[in-house]
Amino acid sequence: MSAAAMTRALMILLIALVSCGVEEGSGTVSIKNDFDNPAMAKNPPWTICRASYLGATFGTIGIGETSAAQTVTPGLDYVLMVAAWDDPTCQVEHSLPIASKNEEEVVDGQDRTIAINMASHQGPCPPEGVAPIPEAVYDRILTLWPDLGFEPYARRQENPQCKAP
Repeated sequence: MSAAAMTRALMILLIALVSCGVEEGSGTVSIKNDFDNPAMAKNPPWTICRASYLGATFGTIGIGETSAAQTVTPGLDYVLMVAAWDDPTCQVEHSLPIASKNEEEVVDGQDRTIAINMASHQGPCPPEGVAPIPEAVYDRILTLWPDLGFEPYARRQENPQCKAP
């Protein structure tokens, strides 16, 4: 089957589902700041200052805290965040754009808490053991929070927190 034929078939299926009254559904999600997880060898002092997942926004989440639940349309996405190093006040000079290491999924009717910790995040200037953030994910964070003035991807390691001792 050609790509064009496959696309047409999928469009027809989607139209049929919508016309039959099938709803998208919803799930609820909370974000846990798990950077104090005792099972991890390292526990960086990140305060999650801002977070977004499947279009829902979450405010500041202190170390060891869990956000209030937000309703989302089921899907697959990264948890996009701005986190401040050893700064619960979230000053931008202590902050970096980070994201969950993997895309996280929520299905219809699910009530889920997504834990973010040393092993489950990625960043712009990662130390050993932390995955580097992909450009597309980094750029989504910059689009969400342009007021923070983070450097473009090509200069991401010039963000003030990357230079901190």
